[in-house]
Amino acid sequence: MRALIVIVILLLILAAVGWLKFSSPNGDPTLRVDTEKVRQDTSTIVEKSKQAVDHAAEKIDASIDSEPISPTNKSL
Repeated sequence: MRALIVIVILLLILAAVGWLKFSSPNGDPTLRVDTEKVRQDTSTIVEKSKQAVDHAAEKIDASIDSEPISPTNKSL
């Protein structure tokens, strides 16, 4: 029963973002996947994640280069 609920929720989410289309032409129910929209959305997500990773890597490199660690002398 849980699996059925999860599948229904997943289908509703995919329909909400426009990846799935439900129609009933001439009384024949159909479910269509808009592959072009899926392709566009996933390529946008991939590009944005690459930019975020590059930006984070630049910040890490900048903080490593700009703040040298000075050794501290501790006597035991």
